[in-house]
Amino acid sequence: MQPLRKDHVDRWSEFVRDEFGIAFNRAEEEIEVQAQEKVEEVGKDFAKELKLNLKIKELDKNVNALRDFQDKKQSMENDLRYKAQKIADEISEIYNNNKKRRKWDMNNISINVKDDNDPVEYITKKIKKACYEEAKRHFTAKHKLYHALDQKRKKCLNILYTGSHIQPTLSELSKEMKTANIQLDLPNSLLALPSK
Repeated sequence: MQPLRKDHVDRWSEFVRDEFGIAFNRAEEEIEVQAQEKVEEVGKDFAKELKLNLKIKELDKNVNALRDFQDKKQSMENDLRYKAQKIADEISEIYNNNKKRRKWDMNNISINVKDDNDPVEYITKKIKKACYEEAKRHFTAKHKLYHALDQKRKKCLNILYTGSHIQPTLSELSKEMKTANIQLDLPNSLLALPSK
């Protein structure tokens, strides 16, 4: 008898491994099908055998209650956000109309109701700014000194633009500025006429 050589052993060992691998795969597939059929047959009763059926029912009840609450909460949140945004849009429109009619020197506004800002604080600041602008305009209109200074400034500019000689122009300008308590300090040498 001839003994098996190493190359024969290696070749037949590989053949045995491959063939048994195929056979094991077929057997495992059959086992998986049988196990799945058993699950379909007794799956719900198995939870009872593990004493989990009541806990699963309780879990289902609580999960459904949670989902109902989340749906209602989301719906309620959306309703509240919609109502708040509707009022914010109305406020924006009224504010912007007033801005245009009263000629405020400000940009139009658009109030957005979001979780990360305070729309009430935003509109309150804008209203204070508009109030300040109107108050300033009101007090400017009634401020006698302001209007007197404006008239004197215009008169001084008219004096400068007359086209007269420098000496009488600056002399008149100095007199007019003194009436507004503004000193025009010009050295006399600048007022001198050039020599011929």
